[in-house]
Amino acid sequence: MAGITNIAGDISFIIVKDPVRKEIGPMFGIKGRIGGISPSVMEIVPYDFFRVAPSDVGLVGITANIAHWDDAHFNNALKELEYGAGYLGSRDVDFIIHFGAPVVASRGPGYGKELIKLVERAGRKPATTSIVSACDALRYINAEKVVIVSPYPSAINVNIQKYILSEGFNVLELATADVPFLHLHAKTPHEIADFCIDVLDRNIGPDALYIPCPQWQAMDAVKKIEDETGITVIASDPADFWVAFKHLGIQTVSKGYGRLLSLL
Repeated sequence: MAGITNIAGDISFIIVKDPVRKEIGPMFGIKGRIGGISPSVMEIVPYDFFRVAPSDVGLVGITANIAHWDDAHFNNALKELEYGAGYLGSRDVDFIIHFGAPVVASRGPGYGKELIKLVERAGRKPATTSIVSACDALRYINAEKVVIVSPYPSAINVNIQKYILSEGFNVLELATADVPFLHLHAKTPHEIADFCIDVLDRNIGPDALYIPCPQWQAMDAVKKIEDETGITVIASDPADFWVAFKHLGIQTVSKGYGRLLSLL
């Protein structure tokens, strides 16, 4: 825009079109704002989300910054949960996801639904939590026999398996990559995929593979696992996104991240 002063001293304006100016993109979250509560850092979750979601759907995230898998850290994360949900509700999100399974599974079978009620009450928005999202997805694809591959230590896996069994699924095997808490991000998608494929190869007739944990790059391993084994994969981030997108009526997502998201 350029200003021109005429003889009378008035200011007139003309519009100068910039030939290199790019088109303005969509407003952040104009078609949906999804709130996220992560017990640990927000790292892989937003990386996954913004590659899958339409450009006009946004993620608004907060974290409790826990640094280990133990009751003390889990308790701190849960203490902050009600405030965090209320805060996200005040930021006009349309849906809230509580990411991660260990905190919920540590409180025993069925606690996921209690946590969702707490989040929905505090945030005044519909919500889910990762292990509930996974169970919803497993039911949606009519899975009964499930193999679980996690990065968690054995004490955490015991809780995960109890929770999945309590939801009516038959767990054929629970295998762990046993990744240190602060190194989850460093496990490559190829390493995850190869490990999962090896586990599936030694099991007979699984209906699905469940990969918990949003802190490692499991979403990028999903397609390779499905292509090589024919088994549908329910990974943490895709399952959470699937529940949120389905609730908000979002059907157009990026391809190449597995069968579950393609069902939208």
